[in-house]
Amino acid sequence: MIVVPSVDIKDGRCVKLVQGKPGTGIVVSDDPVKVAEHWISEGAEVLHVVDLDGAIYGERRNSPIVSQILKEVSIPVQVGGGIRTVEDALTVLSEGASWVILGTAAVENREFVKELARAAGPERVIVSLDSRRGRVLKHGWRVEAGGSLIQWARTFENLGLAGFLFTDVKVEGTMEGIRLNYIKELVNATRIPVLYAGGISSLDDLARLAETGVHGVVVGMALYEGRFSLKEAQELAENARRRA
Repeated sequence: MIVVPSVDIKDGRCVKLVQGKPGTGIVVSDDPVKVAEHWISEGAEVLHVVDLDGAIYGERRNSPIVSQILKEVSIPVQVGGGIRTVEDALTVLSEGASWVILGTAAVENREFVKELARAAGPERVIVSLDSRRGRVLKHGWRVEAGGSLIQWARTFENLGLAGFLFTDVKVEGTMEGIRLNYIKELVNATRIPVLYAGGISSLDDLARLAETGVHGVVVGMALYEGRFSLKEAQELAENARRRA
């Protein structure tokens, strides 16, 4: 299991929202690039970078900042938020992203995912299956996409994607703890690697996630609020790998 710090960008600042709702949560920094560099200095292996304005409003308003992060960092980065066209995705990849994350565009147009997989390679595409109570959401987590988490996973199962990113929106940003039932169900239903985000509050949460077989965890609020350090999380993940 890999531990992936998140750098969420809204209105040009690094923030952490609660359940994706604008106006909630905390402002981490006015300089997202420095935040990304901080995580690299702390030993991050992969970064998760999201343009929240893109995710919510469909406009990649923070694309210059994302581009700067990709220019400055030396580790793999997965980028999402407002990527709605093949051209958008190929641009982000050409700027240095290792993977693009598709959410709204994927659930509204499966053919788009297939087209991008052909153009860029499926190993560079992650589909985001963000859900509340097992129902997949779109448009910045505001609208139901019409289908369950497992139904959507099966829709993309045979495309050979790099992974699914499953965010449990109900607990995202709350540090209320994880709900294992949805996580286990998804991991058991697909051969595609699963990354998880949402509600992580402690090293114990990470230990329980490691036991489910998730490929990785995206962690934001718990790191920024000092519930544990990135090094502590990575040591736990490494010990879980050794036991597996």
